[in-house]
Amino acid sequence: FLLVSLCLAIVSIQAQKSDIYVVSVGISNYQAISDLTLPEKDAKSIAELYKTQTKNVILITGKYATKTRILKSLKDQFSRAKEQDMIVFAFSGHGYPGGVCPYDMSAKDESGISYREIRSILKQSRAKRKIVFADACFSGGIRNNASSNRQVHQDSDVLLFLSSRGGETSIESPFMVNGFFTTYLLRGLRGGADADRNRRITAKELFQFVSQGVKERSKDLQHPVMWGRFDDNDVL
Repeated sequence: FLLVSLCLAIVSIQAQKSDIYVVSVGISNYQAISDLTLPEKDAKSIAELYKTQTKNVILITGKYATKTRILKSLKDQFSRAKEQDMIVFAFSGHGYPGGVCPYDMSAKDESGISYREIRSILKQSRAKRKIVFADACFSGGIRNNASSNRQVHQDSDVLLFLSSRGGETSIESPFMVNGFFTTYLLRGLRGGADADRNRRITAKELFQFVSQGVKERSKDLQHPVMWGRFDDNDVL
């Protein structure tokens, strides 16, 4: 009886163990708009970091990062998550005030991936912890039309960590391996943001670390934004 009870308890604990589901996208060379230098390295670096924590990582770069493939990957990957899990969408590339630019972005906004589409996919996932990291120009613009879409965030906590304010560009340097925002994001998640050294990095700690680093590196030209429905003490 004790052995059976122990086995059932182990199975129950394993069933309840949380996991992370990640989609990391980076686009440096675009089909029809100007190219960038570091986004694909950004996406690969983030994917490599999360692979130390989970096997559920999808990496999409370059010409493969079309609008259709990105949206399908987000839906498929995040639909696998259970309530206790965390889902992470990381994007590095061009952005516009209403969203982010896939490889096949054209001059028309509808060819992009709007923040409304991203929020809709987040809503469909059962996971209660949802994170978006966006290293893209004008990424803070997600807040500009959010008031009319609050229903998307109503059912679960969503953390949106964006590289710049709505009217700012996100800076990269040829002398760095990653863009300003991704550089400090990676440093923070690897332990640099653990201000109290308790081996847990909270949303507040990560924002303070990344925000300070990016503002100093950009000489106050770029200001990361953290927004959404989440607790400052959420452990990331």
